[in-house]
Amino acid sequence: MKSLKYSIPVALAVWWIPILNGIIVGLVAGFSERRRDTAVISAGIGSLIASALYLYLAFKVLVVPILGNLLPVLSVIFSIVGISLSLLSSYLVSNRTTISVVTPEGAEMEFYARNNDEIEQRLSSLTQGCGNPSYNVIDENNMIVTRKCNGYELQYQVRKEGRGYRVNIKVKTNFDK
Repeated sequence: MKSLKYSIPVALAVWWIPILNGIIVGLVAGFSERRRDTAVISAGIGSLIASALYLYLAFKVLVVPILGNLLPVLSVIFSIVGISLSLLSSYLVSNRTTISVVTPEGAEMEFYARNNDEIEQRLSSLTQGCGNPSYNVIDENNMIVTRKCNGYELQYQVRKEGRGYRVNIKVKTNFDK
C-alpha cells in the first residue's frame, strides 16, 4: 500500500478540520492507489490515525468550559463521520478513475467497470477499425481479449472483482521501421 506514505502525513496535517479531513484523506488515498481495496484500506488507516489524535486531544488535552462535556461527544461524532467519508471518497475515486501510462512500446490503462456494456463503451474509441476479438479464457473470473487494429494491437484482461470488473489494457504499437 504505497499510498500510506501520502495518506498518513496528510491525515495528520488536516486532522483539525472536522469532516473535511476525511474527504481530503480519501481523495489522496483514492488517487494514489491503483486498486480499489488497497485505496479503501489506506484511507481507513490514515483516518483512524488522525481520529485517534483528534480524540486524544479532545478527551485529554483540550478543556473548553463553554462546551462542557459536549466536546468529547462532538469529537467522536466528527471522527465517525470523517472516517466514513474517507472510506466513501477513496472508494468512489478509485472506482471511477482510469489510470493511463505511456510506454515506449505503447500504452497501458486500467479501470473498473460494472458490466460488459460499460467495458465496450469505454473501449469504443480504441476498437474502431479493429478486427474481430480473439478470446482466451483463463478461468471463470479471468479472460484476455486481443484485437488487431491498424498499426497497433489491443490486448485487455478482464477480471471479475466483487460485483464489477477490473480491466487492464495494453496497446502495443506495430509500426514497421
